Amino acid sequence: MPEPAFAPARGPFVLLIEAEPMLRLTMTKFLQRSGYRVYACADAAAAESLLADGRTRPALIVLGVRVLGRDAALDACRLREAAPETPMLGVADAIEEVGDAPALPDNLRFLAHPFDMPDVLRAIRSSLRQSGASPRRSGAEAAIGS
Repeated sequence: MPEPAFAPARGPFVLLIEAEPMLRLTMTKFLQRSGYRVYACADAAAAESLLADGRTRPALIVLGVRVLGRDAALDACRLREAAPETPMLGVADAIEEVGDAPALPDNLRFLAHPFDMPDVLRAIRSSLRQSGASPRRSGAEAAIGS
């Protein structure tokens, strides 16, 4: 498995979890160009390991999931335990009703398809604003008109 991508930047620190390599790379580059510091992981287990040291404190966790169902809910709960105060944004292809799925953690918002990268950026900015972090507008953000 390749190493997670880290980009030194000056904006808020976003922990991105996305299994699909091309989407992970696309989202990472887009967020970096938008002024965010991004650490990208391929799965929730890698993100949990990163958070376990206690030194890594992102302003926001972005959890990419194919289907919001039982597995995604369990991942979100484990991430909430690892970073209890950190807001989370789930980016889901589909939302599935699963009776035995655990309750989703507080402070978790979801963005479901259809969406594009500017929609993701607006959701990130909104999540950061609600949490008290102050996202800054970059040239890339101004270019998309957010």
